[in-house]
Amino acid sequence: MNQPILLAVELSNGHFMSCRLFHPNRFTHSLLQHWYRNMFVAIQLIQLGDLHYIDGPQATARHRDFGDDWLDHQPRFSPLWNHLKALARSLKIDTLFIQQAGEWQVHRPFEAKR
Repeated sequence: MNQPILLAVELSNGHFMSCRLFHPNRFTHSLLQHWYRNMFVAIQLIQLGDLHYIDGPQATARHRDFGDDWLDHQPRFSPLWNHLKALARSLKIDTLFIQQAGEWQVHRPFEAKR
């Protein structure tokens, strides 16, 4: 998995807060399940803005750690699932990891259905 992915958490009002993860790997899902299972911890992760990578309990954020412009890397908010999908499409991202009810679920909304 070399392509960037979108990490999102569904908030209590039904909206989604999201950020990009630029360098996921084959362990990303299991790391999220282990270290970021709690909704509040997941929100804290996404509040960092776009992430360069995640390594266990540590995440490298583009703004905080590399000094990239905050306006380019701040978290994004989507009021609806369709808006989140449109955001992913505009960012050329085809995989979404969404934290809902204590689980990180993988969604690939643009994959052809068989």
